[in-house]
Amino acid sequence: MKIKTLIFMLLITILQANAMSDKTIKNHMKKYVEKKMKASVKNIDIISAYEIPSAAGWHVHFLSITIKIKMGDSYQNAIVPQTVFTRGERITLKLMKKAKMKADGTMEKSENYSKLLKPKVPMEAYNDAHLIAGVKNAPHKILLFSDPFCPFCRKKFPEILDVVKKNPKTYGLYYYHFPLTRIHPAADLVTRAMHIFQKKRDLTNFVALYDLFLEASETDPKEILLSIQAKTRVVFTLDQLNSPEVERDVRFDKSMQRRLQVTGTPTIFIDGKWDRSRNDYKKYAK
Repeated sequence: MKIKTLIFMLLITILQANAMSDKTIKNHMKKYVEKKMKASVKNIDIISAYEIPSAAGWHVHFLSITIKIKMGDSYQNAIVPQTVFTRGERITLKLMKKAKMKADGTMEKSENYSKLLKPKVPMEAYNDAHLIAGVKNAPHKILLFSDPFCPFCRKKFPEILDVVKKNPKTYGLYYYHFPLTRIHPAADLVTRAMHIFQKKRDLTNFVALYDLFLEASETDPKEILLSIQAKTRVVFTLDQLNSPEVERDVRFDKSMQRRLQVTGTPTIFIDGKWDRSRNDYKKYAK
């Protein structure tokens, strides 16, 4: 074996030996959560992990922690997301990105990496059911979480769709529903109708529901159904919108939202990575 190859293999062995194992991370976090929250930890999953390019030697790990907590007179399971950073045998919940000098001579603000990073998109998220534009085997995949009543989504979604339509062989657009029902209660039934249009590949009516003559605060099902009918000329019943098939699709989108730690809309991922600026996806367009 050549000396250079031998040295390389030794370095790899040392790095692997110093890297913190998943088991160690889970054990550390179990003790931390049980002491901090005074709750029993039932399970910890590491849903995504990768090296941070701008923080030499540091890795980020995204955890899903199932805890048992007391709610009134009974105990219930709750899932808590947690971001952890490791470097060799070091582990921390907070890692700051070093501030850099701006072009104007002022220093930029340092930020916690937990606010700058999200888990990578798993391959199962790129399925036919969520592909609404472009092609599946496109070199670049856009994944979008959106709410039809979100004012930013109403601007960003048509913009993304237009880019994809103009570059159909470059992009595949995968759409996930994230109705913000606390502030947009009408979004629940509207996105359920969108699920049905999505299943039927009816993109025209799917997009039309972004422009309903309806207040986001509307809670009367009849008013919501009439508004959908007026816009699309399609008559839905509550039984249709609450069918087991639609419920299954809603649960899948919610599970992906939790897995990717999406907390607001619009949230965009390009090629598996969070597009924090919401504009990085454009760089591949012609």
